[in-house]
Amino acid sequence: MKTIVAALLLCNSMFAAGPLLTGLQPRGAQKGKTVKLTLTGANLDVGAEILTTLPGTFTPLTPGRKGLPFLLEMKPDVPNGTYPVRVRTAHGISNVLLFTVGDFPEIEVDTSEHRRDTIATALVVKTTPVTINGTLAGADRNDFRINATAGQRLVFEVEARRCGSAIDPALTLFDQQGKQLAHNEDAPGIGVDARLDYTFPRDGDYFIQVNDARFSKQEQNFYRLKIGSYAYPDSVFPLGGKRGETVQLEFSTKAGPVRTSIKLPEQGDFTTVAMPGSPALPFRFALSGYPELRAPVDGPLTLPVIVNGRIAKPAQVDRYKLPVTAGESLLFELQSRELGTSALDGLITVSDSKGAKLASAGDIPPPIDVFSLQTGNRTSNDPSLNFKVPAGLSEITVSVEDIAQRGGAGFGYRLTARRQGEDFLLTTTPAFINVPRGGTVQINVNADRRGYDGPIAATIPNLPRGWIAEGGYIAAETLDSTGARSFSRRGVITLTAEKDAETPHAEMVVAGTAKLADGSVLTRRSTGLGLVVDVAGGTGLPDTASSDRQKPFTAPWLGMMMPVALSDPPAGTLEITLLGRTHMEEGDAYNFEWKIKARNGSQAMPATISADVPGMRDIRVINMEAASKGSATGTFTITTTKATTPAKYDVIASAPLMVDGQREIIMSRAIPLEVVEGGTNESAAKTSAGSR
Repeated sequence: MKTIVAALLLCNSMFAAGPLLTGLQPRGAQKGKTVKLTLTGANLDVGAEILTTLPGTFTPLTPGRKGLPFLLEMKPDVPNGTYPVRVRTAHGISNVLLFTVGDFPEIEVDTSEHRRDTIATALVVKTTPVTINGTLAGADRNDFRINATAGQRLVFEVEARRCGSAIDPALTLFDQQGKQLAHNEDAPGIGVDARLDYTFPRDGDYFIQVNDARFSKQEQNFYRLKIGSYAYPDSVFPLGGKRGETVQLEFSTKAGPVRTSIKLPEQGDFTTVAMPGSPALPFRFALSGYPELRAPVDGPLTLPVIVNGRIAKPAQVDRYKLPVTAGESLLFELQSRELGTSALDGLITVSDSKGAKLASAGDIPPPIDVFSLQTGNRTSNDPSLNFKVPAGLSEITVSVEDIAQRGGAGFGYRLTARRQGEDFLLTTTPAFINVPRGGTVQINVNADRRGYDGPIAATIPNLPRGWIAEGGYIAAETLDSTGARSFSRRGVITLTAEKDAETPHAEMVVAGTAKLADGSVLTRRSTGLGLVVDVAGGTGLPDTASSDRQKPFTAPWLGMMMPVALSDPPAGTLEITLLGRTHMEEGDAYNFEWKIKARNGSQAMPATISADVPGMRDIRVINMEAASKGSATGTFTITTTKATTPAKYDVIASAPLMVDGQREIIMSRAIPLEVVEGGTNESAAKTSAGSR
């Protein structure tokens, strides 16, 4: 089975017995209806429990050869939207897939093997409104025939990436002679999904074609084509609000603005907002705990504050005055494109009272961070700016604009301003973990540094009985003599469940702490990705807006931290021990021993293992070899150079074992490694997992 997501592959290659979801059939349904929902994947045991926020009843049906079926009875008042679905078995929890609820009647069509790829073979759409569920395999083009009358208006909309599909859909409308009448790839307000709004000039047959704009072959290749005559919003303003407050919303439509109000929830970082009377999927909406203002703002800003603004016209620049004190540190953060509801490529500029530029963010691409590529984005697309007020200033102006000098209703933003020059955000991967009883797994902790370059210590507080968290150290970022930055933005926590570990009853939360320059301690809770869907052929590097179509799909708006479950015992355990350090002319050599303890005495041993030191610069892992052929023990060496930053690091290792023809990865617990400046020829004290 091919990889669906990188983090998912890690989880399920480690423990083959854990459940894996690869598909839902169907991927959505009309609200209030009863449907047969079939789950496909691996290790989906009969009796699996469905975990979801979807209001409804799931009744298990007799399993077939094509998956695990349930009878889903939805309540009639289920709000439109996407809902996470995962399963839990005796062997752990699965990944999440999204199920979409809509207003229209739904049909399933067989679009495989190019069966709908020409006008001659187009599927006849007999009635509207309707939602058509199909798939696209690589170069497929799916055609559907519509009979329309003169003056009739229809909206054609594809729900794909918003629902967890990896395709980048495109829509093209043709007349009976095959002449192209309209085309769309990326419609306002719906990311890389497509929408056409067309009024037909004459009676007759017309053809709507759906294809992947990149003709790529994806594992998650489904789409939902919605056809009907309905109103929809292109954008919403503002993009967020303060928790617990009632906010006035304005949805932009072709017919003009639609205004309504909503009471925001008391908790969370996101909610959803929907335009009244529209079958369109709701927009994500940011939540905060700060005072919120709406532009235009009269007078200077009082910190902390969030300003909700909109670059309504091309080349517009919004300016806000702020009284300051020399020497104080300020942090400005922009939320726009990353919320998925704004087209703004934001630029923040700080100027003095005479208009002279002092600092800016958003006009220089972020540097490549080679240690933080596992999240799919090494830093936010939206800019943040750390600013220390120089002497002689009592007032500054903060401006927001679109770097391409565009504007319109869909160019909203949220500008956060606060007194804090150092900050960081944490994200964890994978999106969920199954920890074997008596075994260890690794959690990647990725730091988005926002003015804080020092060390970060990440851990998991309040662990249940029998759980051990180790590692999680992210070294400070430094500059060498050439001005090159060390880019330490990834750490690894190893999480171990003892054989009698207590079953976790809630998600675990990773927290990072750091000591700031003023001596205060800053603690930040990490956010989880919810789910990750790889986009085949994508770079995963969001330097520009155009790369949105290539980024892995994630859903941090689901509000999931670190879902954890216990799974079957591992085939073995791996322990690494630091034997000592030898100082060399150009660096140090750290010598390690590894030992595998297999559950089965006849277990075949790997020839080598893999070792990693997150964030350590300019290192090599050498001399990795078993003590003898088939041995359960061996040694390796980690070498450093003068370019390696002296700091504390974590060493982790993994080893592949073949069990009943399947590859299982076992992990070591993290052990500390102290890289010192200079060094001696004396051996360092022994250190092994669990000794600190």
